[in-house]
Amino acid sequence: MLATQDLTLLLDRRAAALQKAQPDLVEALELQARLIRAGLTAARAPEAHPFALPREHLAARVREGVPLLHDQPAHVDVHFAADLFSRLADILAERDDAHLRSRLDGLVSAATGGLLDPERLFGEAFVQHQDHVAEIARQIGVDAELLATLASQAVTPLLRAYADHLLPLLARIDDGTSQGAAWQQGYCPVCGAWPILAELRGVELARYLRCAACGSGWRSPRLFCSYCANEDYQLLGTLTIEGEQRFRIGVCERCKGYLKVCNAFGPPPAALLALEDAASVHLDVAAIERGYHRPGGAGFAIELAIPENEWVEELG
Repeated sequence: MLATQDLTLLLDRRAAALQKAQPDLVEALELQARLIRAGLTAARAPEAHPFALPREHLAARVREGVPLLHDQPAHVDVHFAADLFSRLADILAERDDAHLRSRLDGLVSAATGGLLDPERLFGEAFVQHQDHVAEIARQIGVDAELLATLASQAVTPLLRAYADHLLPLLARIDDGTSQGAAWQQGYCPVCGAWPILAELRGVELARYLRCAACGSGWRSPRLFCSYCANEDYQLLGTLTIEGEQRFRIGVCERCKGYLKVCNAFGPPPAALLALEDAASVHLDVAAIERGYHRPGGAGFAIELAIPENEWVEELG
């Protein structure tokens, strides 16, 4: 795992290279790089409290397709998320966009006026319950899309911290399949989110999915729809975009889902995935124009268990 200084340097280099290659996306890439940097340069690292996952329990979860965070007493570092949320809002406020500023003003007013419960907001964002975040926005009269975007970005480092602890555990499970991967689901084995993209790695072009929320990567069959588990090669296809050499678009005719696929001889760190996503937005446009979509929400709706000490406090 790279140190913060190394990640920041890599971010700057990658952002500069992408801006040079795609001058029409300079502003969007610069904004995304600033938002990523805010998370990397926090005053402290997010707290992630490890919890026990016995091997038998872990193996059962893998067999049943249950993400490792589900029903576990994970700690949501609300103070870290709230600080990052504020700094992300400040970055957006600097943009020359009157409409965005108006939406932000309402959100900041609600937060500073005590209408926004940080524990509830970041708890729901951590488990990716977008409908619950939308309900919070409705109750306090703020822009739902903006609240969801900022809240999800504010908890992303928290999810990555847990992924750093949990993802290596999967390597201990050997199911004996020819695919060489224990986890066979299209959603993330750590947090249940859908993938943000697929990577073809190494000389054998092994397919790995990368989580949109925590950045985890896991092996996946080449002919497989992440969203509906379709394996019928006749219903799986590829869209290519003229002039695009690195990315292509994998599509499924059964569910009309799509996923961006890239050649990744050096897979980007989890913290930089959002930059790669922003740099390939033209592929999203092309897929949507052709009638494909990426599903909202998460592939598996996780819940967190209430830690035993909190149960004791409630009973007392």
